[in-house]
Amino acid sequence: MLNFTDSSFPDPAKAKSALQKSYFGKDNSLTSYYNELTRGATTFKPASGGEGGVIGPINIDMSAAGCDTGKMNGLTQKALSDQGLTWGKNFDHLSMVFPGGKAGCSFGGLGAVGGGQTWVPTGDGSVDQTVLAHEFGHNFGYMHQNRIRCASTDLSTCKDTGENSRKTVMGGGGLGVGITAPEQIHSKWLSDKEAVKVTKSGTYTLRSLYGSGKGLRALDIPVGSDRLVVELRGASGTLDKNLKGVHAYRVQNNRYGDARLVDTDRNADHQPDSGPANADSDSLKAGTKLTDKANKVEVKVVKSGSGQATVAVSLDGVPAPAQAAPSTAEGPEAQTGSSTPASGAEDETGARDGVRAKGGAETKGGADLAATGGDSSTMWSLTAGGVVLFAAGGAFVVRSRRKRTASSGAHAR
Repeated sequence: MLNFTDSSFPDPAKAKSALQKSYFGKDNSLTSYYNELTRGATTFKPASGGEGGVIGPINIDMSAAGCDTGKMNGLTQKALSDQGLTWGKNFDHLSMVFPGGKAGCSFGGLGAVGGGQTWVPTGDGSVDQTVLAHEFGHNFGYMHQNRIRCASTDLSTCKDTGENSRKTVMGGGGLGVGITAPEQIHSKWLSDKEAVKVTKSGTYTLRSLYGSGKGLRALDIPVGSDRLVVELRGASGTLDKNLKGVHAYRVQNNRYGDARLVDTDRNADHQPDSGPANADSDSLKAGTKLTDKANKVEVKVVKSGSGQATVAVSLDGVPAPAQAAPSTAEGPEAQTGSSTPASGAEDETGARDGVRAKGGAETKGGADLAATGGDSSTMWSLTAGGVVLFAAGGAFVVRSRRKRTASSGAHAR
């Protein structure tokens, strides 16, 4: 929590209590959301120092006016260092929460894309949970997710629309949805058996992305130099209660964190940018075929329902087998055809994101800032010396620990 020379929290104890619940509460918090959607691959918890993960208020020697996020970051990290708390050793993410009245920030939340800082302006410590989840998504390297609309099921006809995908908190979906399979792949939160890179024609049985048990959850299919990621969504726990069906995402330049939803509905108004999402309006129904004739690729949804979907993939013009192999007792992870293990995704930074900010250090290649009041599409490029922050009305530190798996050899961030 930050206090400026000319602006401070009127009731620090009340603000701290509110922040502890927003960030670390058992339910409806930032950490409960990400702990659930990673399905145990990574856990999020308070870092050392402070009280329940919230430190401060820290008095920093600057005025609130102008909302100078770079200066906030520098002064905050110096203050933490003076307390013996350093980036990487004691915490992985830093969320700076501050009184927003006099600061006059143009955002409700600001996050470093591929970095680890967020800025959040507030008044009494209350913060929008969607903003927190969204801005931390930027920390993990996710961009704002939009959709491409196709004139038919031919993938060569798809055009960017600039409209939200509504399938992820990064695409206007809010906390009622999880994140998409390509975003999960980007963060290596799906194992090789859960996200399969298809190399030959085959027929596969998918299970819900957030469903319990073991099973195949995403297909990663080559389409020329691009990738097509296919997933099945359905209600599980607190996630995806109003979202179901098979969805496909186009990935360019191996940038899984910047995938686009494939929308084959020609009606531009079928899925409004705000309000409750229509669970079935743009899912791929049984019998739907996505094709790319130039690259000899066909993806067909054979059937979908009851938490499973059968998807046939034809590569190089070779027809897919008619049926998937029988499912195992542990879940529908069986498949026919040959495939290689999914290695996960690109490096967390990615070419477009620049060099990842280490502890708010100078970014040689520039880093992206993303601001939102929930799902704003505004993006900025951060020059050397600047820092990406989330406006959250206070300083927050968190430790994230990814479980080691034989497939990825993942380690603590």
